[in-house]
Amino acid sequence: MISKSILRFFASCMVISLLVGCSGLPPKPSIKKPSMSTECRSVMDGLYDLKKDLGLPEHLMSENPVRQDTDFDPNQYFQVLTHLHMKPGYRLDFVYFNDWMGGMPLVYARETDSAPFQSYEDYLRSFGEEPSDETSFKKLDHNSDYLGQVQADQTPESFFEFVSLAFLGDQFYLWWHSNYNDVKIMCDSSDVQYIETDLQGFQLKLPREVRNGIKKIDFTPTVKVDQTEVTVRFVTFTKWGGFYENIYVLDKDDPAKVRSQKAKPLIEYNCGIAF
Repeated sequence: MISKSILRFFASCMVISLLVGCSGLPPKPSIKKPSMSTECRSVMDGLYDLKKDLGLPEHLMSENPVRQDTDFDPNQYFQVLTHLHMKPGYRLDFVYFNDWMGGMPLVYARETDSAPFQSYEDYLRSFGEEPSDETSFKKLDHNSDYLGQVQADQTPESFFEFVSLAFLGDQFYLWWHSNYNDVKIMCDSSDVQYIETDLQGFQLKLPREVRNGIKKIDFTPTVKVDQTEVTVRFVTFTKWGGFYENIYVLDKDDPAKVRSQKAKPLIEYNCGIAF
C-alpha cells in the first residue's frame, strides 16, 4: 500500500510539471528580438530629429558657397546609425552645390588628416574634372562615393541603416529644384500622417483611392542575410511618384556594391507641383 507521503510527493510533482513543463525544468525565458520595424522607427525618428531645425544657411546661397564649421556635420548620422562606422582614418564632410536650378549638399569621405575641400569646384577637380554649366548636374554622380568608406557591423540592423544612409544622407539644406529629393522610408502605416502633413504645405490631400490602397501595403522592412549577400526590402514614398517596394541585394562584405535592385510601384501618385 502506497503511503500518504508518497502520494503527496507525486501530487506535488504533477502540479510542478504542469507549471514548468514535463521536463521538470523551468522553461527558458523567450527573448523577443525587436522587429526591423522597431529599428526603422528608431532610425527615421533619429534622422528627423537631427535635421528638423537646420533651415538653409544664407552663406550657402552665395555664388561659390563654402562650408562653415557651424554647418551640419554629417558625422552626426552615426549617433543614430549605431551599427555603422567610418573606415578608420576617414570622416564625412560635404561641399555645397548650387546654380540657377537649386542647391544641395554633396557628401564625401575624406581622410581625417586632410583638409576639407573649400568648394564644389575643388571637389570636382580632385577627380580631374572641370566645372561646366552644361554638365553640372551630371557631375553630381559622385554623390554616393562616400558609401565605400562606410562600414557595417554585419548585423541585419546595420544593412538596413546602410540603405537608409544611402537614400537619406544628402537630404539636408535642399533648395528649390533639389526638393524633388523627398523620398521617405516608411516604417508602418502610421507614417502616412507625415505624408499628409507634408502635403498640407501645398494645400493638398491624398486622394481617397490612394488612402484606401495604403491599407493593403505591407510596410514592414525586412533584411535577409545570407553567406555572401544581403537582401533588404522596404517601402518608400515620394510626392512625385507614390509608394514603391524597394528590394536591394547587397554584397555582404561591401554593401556599397549593389548586386541588384528593383523598385516596384505599389500606388502611383503625383502631387502635380512643379518648381
